[in-house]
Amino acid sequence: MKKRHAVCGAAFLLANVATGPAQTDPGLSTKPAGVTLSGERLAPEKAPVDLSRPEMRQIERLSTRLESEYADAATRGEAWAQTKLGKAYVTNIEDTQLQQRGVELLRQAAEQDDAEAIYLLATLSATGVAVEQSNLNAFGQMKRAAELGFAEAQFELAMMYFEGRGTPVDRDAALAWARTAAAQGSNPIKYSLALAVLSNEEEPEVNSEVMSWLTSAANEGYSEALFFLAGATAHGDYGLEKNEEKAAEMTLPLAKAGNVEFQFALATLYLRGKSFGEHGRSEGIKWLKKAAEGGQIQAQEMLEEITEEKTIRSGE
Repeated sequence: MKKRHAVCGAAFLLANVATGPAQTDPGLSTKPAGVTLSGERLAPEKAPVDLSRPEMRQIERLSTRLESEYADAATRGEAWAQTKLGKAYVTNIEDTQLQQRGVELLRQAAEQDDAEAIYLLATLSATGVAVEQSNLNAFGQMKRAAELGFAEAQFELAMMYFEGRGTPVDRDAALAWARTAAAQGSNPIKYSLALAVLSNEEEPEVNSEVMSWLTSAANEGYSEALFFLAGATAHGDYGLEKNEEKAAEMTLPLAKAGNVEFQFALATLYLRGKSFGEHGRSEGIKWLKKAAEGGQIQAQEMLEEITEEKTIRSGE
């Protein structure tokens, strides 16, 4: 039976919300931790100040000096500054007037075909933040930003086609935009698109393509993709051959590097898998202790349960 993954709609921080490693046999869950897609990119070199685009959650802490410099550039009509400042202002939920100023700045940048500004206006329309909620407007704006080459917009446009938000469902168009976004090389986008296709597509031939996206992201060090592939390998999901030992090998490097989620996943794989025997139990306890010492809550709870069971048995 095909496992399904929920895919979120438009939001300022696009994310696939999923649970961490589950305490289920054989240990690795195929639902890795959620991922956030930032809209970072560099502005033109000719601008007079630091032009890196902070993430949405960081930009609210703009210093007064930087805000003044961005405002000066925005007043001169520089689209990158209008977008940066507009993004900062629309996230200020305490000041609706400032939010409206942010919307106006984004619209000014959009008139200059700034793709990120258009993408942000689309997310505002989709969520109803600072503007009237309209999936139809959101779709039109998202399509324009996608056509200008903004990868996050291409990703979200694919989701809109998949889900029929602001447009009739069109799987062919969705896959076309998914491929376009993934081709830009963003590992979070490859990962998110792969999960989206797997959750919406029944045709088995699609799986080889999305698995190639996941493999590409995993090979480039994207941990969520690696976690997913290790889980799918442990369970034999999505057309992969079930191989618990290979899943353990895939998980081991990041566990050794101190990633507590991978340590816990490796521990439960050793403890509840069918391929490791007595050696697996000792290895599982070792990794469970490491994860617990690192603050992984599920590992701490599981270790307590094992300790209680041992105490009860020794007292019998």
